Amino acid sequence: MSDSPYFDQLEQNILMLLSEKKFKQSYEMCVKVLDKIPGEPKFVKLKAKIEEAVEDENIKIVEKTIEGLKPLWDEKKYAEILKKLEPLLQFSRNNGKLNDLFLEAQEKYKKQIEEYKKDFEKNQRARLTKILQESPERMIDELYFLETNNSSNEVTKQLVIEFRDKLIEKKIKDKKELVDSEKFDVIYNFVEELKKIDDKNQRIKELDEQTRRRQHESQLASKGEFVYKGGDYLSTLMKINKYSEAIKVAEEILQTDPNNSEVKGTLEEAKSKFFDQSRNETVDLITKNNSTDEIEYEKNKENFTVI
Repeated sequence: MSDSPYFDQLEQNILMLLSEKKFKQSYEMCVKVLDKIPGEPKFVKLKAKIEEAVEDENIKIVEKTIEGLKPLWDEKKYAEILKKLEPLLQFSRNNGKLNDLFLEAQEKYKKQIEEYKKDFEKNQRARLTKILQESPERMIDELYFLETNNSSNEVTKQLVIEFRDKLIEKKIKDKKELVDSEKFDVIYNFVEELKKIDDKNQRIKELDEQTRRRQHESQLASKGEFVYKGGDYLSTLMKINKYSEAIKVAEEILQTDPNNSEVKGTLEEAKSKFFDQSRNETVDLITKNNSTDEIEYEKNKENFTVI
């Protein structure tokens, strides 16, 4: 059947396309014939011839492309080399030279990236160190700009974290007199300002905890001093029989130290003695008034009305 004029013409058409290097069209025509007449020797050979021609053409394209990459190798433009080699691998996977060159370019590109990272980190570290020393007020904006423009760069992320910490450390050192003082409200405001730089920073957390601890200790010390001095004053008032004042002082101490059993006992004693003292003073006053009336009566009987 393949000897018919129709198939002879098909063969000539396919060979014509092949001579013009129209490999896809010639191959598709050949496949169509083989779909209709599977295993037809003439077209099986023709199909193999097309595949061989395609392979030869691919080799030429690969060789030409590789030759054209020499300037890029000299300029160490490995990323660009990889971009040009990768498409070739799609249709020439078994080309050993091509595979070797691709792997070589990959390795050199990786090393190039590592060197770039090292240089980038070195330059940025030097730049940020200078800013921290000379213009620390610029640091937050610089770090924001660096992070925003290199969001996927791990080296940048670590640099930003490191220099935020350095900035916080510097600000805390500059405020040493404040953070060592007992101006706790002002220190807490300072802590909130630092959190705007990095609210997860460990230095800020430690400063906050340290301040709260010192404030608590200061409050305990003030309370102890008040109770101690108040106790001495209370004792003095009891000794000089100032029980009314002693009651007031004892109640003030108990507001600060409600579990002070000694002061509680003194308060009860002061109340008892104040009651006795008030009663005795009242009796004395009544007695004194009666005596005064009797003396006045003896002196001026005529001025008194007898009931």
